Amino acid sequence: MGGQSTAQEPWRPFLTAVGALAAVGVLGLSVTAYVALRTSPGLRLDDAASEAVSSPAPVLDRLYEGLSLFSVGSVALSLIVCVTLAVVRRRFDLALGAAVVIGGADLTTQLLKNDLFTRVDLAPGPNSLPSGHTTVALSIALAAVIVAPPLWRATVAIGVSATAALVGVALVLGRWHRPADVLAATFVCLVWAAAGMLTAALVRHRTPLPAQPVSTHLGALVGASIAGVLLVSWGVRPEPGLRDLGLGILSLGSIGLACAGSVAAVAYVADRHLG
Repeated sequence: MGGQSTAQEPWRPFLTAVGALAAVGVLGLSVTAYVALRTSPGLRLDDAASEAVSSPAPVLDRLYEGLSLFSVGSVALSLIVCVTLAVVRRRFDLALGAAVVIGGADLTTQLLKNDLFTRVDLAPGPNSLPSGHTTVALSIALAAVIVAPPLWRATVAIGVSATAALVGVALVLGRWHRPADVLAATFVCLVWAAAGMLTAALVRHRTPLPAQPVSTHLGALVGASIAGVLLVSWGVRPEPGLRDLGLGILSLGSIGLACAGSVAAVAYVADRHLG
């Protein structure tokens, strides 16, 4: 009995961690979808926040060029890179986990957007929640921090967090998506990151690592901050007026924090339990 209890001990903190990530993702997605799709105040706030910030035309052109890189081919290439890195590390469990994150998140977003979520009760036009581009960018980012070696993980977190935040903000600046669409996508990715790490742990030939005393990942916050500094330096500004200033901070700040928080949380769990 004692040996069985000892063998189960590493699973408890790991399952608690991935369960918490999944719970935050499901709850966040449910609340975001309900408020943004089913309540008049939420719909008005989402519309106002999406119009509160403007960007010079040359910057929008640059952002559009970046968004055009996200395609089926780029997803496949990113998945191949993540799997290859995991295989080089001889971590086939992490390779499978990365595939689960990217494939599961992208399929779920398409299912939710096209078949389950609707905005027809309150506004005309097709539903755009969750954002497919954000899901692609952030699912690749989370897969990358899962497969990255521990010594590289903080550095990887900086780059992928900056990229995901730029994609999310660009979608709002270009009026492709509302802020809620982007936030909903981050919650979808968080759920599948938990599922991917659980899958990786289950296919290993040994239990998860005992909880390691690792530091909080600030690299993801640094990455999102870099994205914010770049956007400001490029001329992204709120519309005149305190109301739009507040809405702009709420809109773009929440996107940056959501991307950074997701990357930081997944990197932290991976460091503590997967290695």
